[in-house]
Amino acid sequence: MFRVDRRSALRGVAVAFIGSSAVALTSLIGAGGAPAAPLVCDAVNGQQVNRVVGTGGCGARALTPSRAHAEDRSGVGTAVASAQRNGRANSYNTAPKSSALSGADSGGTSYSVTTGPGGIAVSQARLGGTSIAVAGIGGNAFSGAGGVRCSGGAAAAYDTTTGTYCFGTGRTYFTNVR
Repeated sequence: MFRVDRRSALRGVAVAFIGSSAVALTSLIGAGGAPAAPLVCDAVNGQQVNRVVGTGGCGARALTPSRAHAEDRSGVGTAVASAQRNGRANSYNTAPKSSALSGADSGGTSYSVTTGPGGIAVSQARLGGTSIAVAGIGGNAFSGAGGVRCSGGAAAAYDTTTGTYCFGTGRTYFTNVR
């Protein structure tokens, strides 16, 4: 039987999550990014912004007082962010045929990032918490009120309100969800 102590498992989670976030950040700043100009939608305090160019699109909606940012860097994907009641929602789609969706409510902050083709990242922050979902190639990541879920190719998710996380690739996923 294979045993892993709790401290080693948490260290592995931290390393994997930091690695996923580093890949996402690299994609956002343009290293290895798609040649298309990014579509950016920013909304604050009662605004709604939608943009579609070809097969890429973004949408941001923020009720007063909130902030939403959505960005599609692939040219063939979607990024959508919606915030209300002091929420801050952020969606970044950096890969073709992928979708990043984020929602934030009641002072929460959400981040959804796709880093590989065919990924779906969904985050829903609430109650002042932070919710993060990162989807890689063919991955599905969810972080929100129901905790976290990761499946498909590569995915990582973390939710501070529930204190749950998951990360992995293919059939091997690690999580503290019971």
